[in-house]
Amino acid sequence: MDLRLIFISNGVGIYLMFMLQFVSKTRIRRRRVEDKVFGALLYGVMLCCAMEMFSYLIDGKVYPGFRILNYAANTYLFSVNLLLPFLVLVYIDLSLYEDSTRIWKHYKGQIIIGIIMLFMTVLNLFVPISFYITKHNVYERRPFSYTYYFVILYFCICALALTWRYNRENGAKAFLSINLFMVPILIGAALQFMFYGLSLAWLSAAIGLTGLYMMQQNEFAYIDPLVETYNRQYLNQIVTAWSNRGIHFSGVMMDLDYFKDINDKYGHSEGDRALKNVTDILKESRLDREWVFRFAGDEFIILKMTQEPDSMQEYLSRVEERVEAFNRGRRKYLLSLSYGLSFCDSGDIDAFIKEMDEQMYQMKAQHHIDAGAGRA
Repeated sequence: MDLRLIFISNGVGIYLMFMLQFVSKTRIRRRRVEDKVFGALLYGVMLCCAMEMFSYLIDGKVYPGFRILNYAANTYLFSVNLLLPFLVLVYIDLSLYEDSTRIWKHYKGQIIIGIIMLFMTVLNLFVPISFYITKHNVYERRPFSYTYYFVILYFCICALALTWRYNRENGAKAFLSINLFMVPILIGAALQFMFYGLSLAWLSAAIGLTGLYMMQQNEFAYIDPLVETYNRQYLNQIVTAWSNRGIHFSGVMMDLDYFKDINDKYGHSEGDRALKNVTDILKESRLDREWVFRFAGDEFIILKMTQEPDSMQEYLSRVEERVEAFNRGRRKYLLSLSYGLSFCDSGDIDAFIKEMDEQMYQMKAQHHIDAGAGRA
């Protein structure tokens, strides 16, 4: 055991996490649930790097209270060994599906496994099955400790399976490459598993989170800063990728009626709020695989991979219900949406967009005619 190497590897890990903490405060402006999970991962890895250095530093030192501190440090490390891979799994799910209610529904098994392993970590304080601190304050690994590595591997496999399943059903997200941060974690954990006394797990986790942060910045290039949904640049990438792969998909182009009147009468800040309200309605109306994009100004496009040309009808019904619910409230103005539908099975993206656009403007023109007749 070389303390210099242990301090160097974990010191680099702490530096990387401190740097990301500093940079992320100025770059990550949206307070989504996944942003908070990412912050927890940064703090967790930073503390683990520090705790591992501390545990190696006091190991074998026989001073009053040091044995208790050694137990506390290693109990913390074993506990967080389970928590962080699970948080990585949660982060990936939130990044892909943007639905925090999925976590308890889909990961009950993983949560139960985690709780059992945490119970075993506490039990180790009374029955040393995972590790033991001798009376000379020396850490000893016990056979059950290898179970933690298998649980970590299981969580990583779950994350890989989640990404594979999502990509198969919905198409890959351009900004999310799981290998960029999963591979360093797996390599570091494997090396520490095979070579006792080697301290690489938390440095590899720090490197993995650095890759994760790079992916976050890549994601921001595809997010509209006002309504926090995908932008036209990402829309172009998605329809091109799907078209090249021969995937069939439906689309809806939506436009907020009388948006100029809202801006002129109530100001642009209220107009921005109206766009955010529409975005919330479009997101909350999603059933399964709908992707929401801000196309331009007050225009939105919703895409869905499907073989059925009429598959967007249920989604549209949900949107109309939510618009009606919004308008029943005491509002300064009423929301009204015009939309056009199209189905792409030929690879002709321009024709796909044009059909949606033409249908939408036909509905919009009819809405204005109806409004004029109502005023008359």
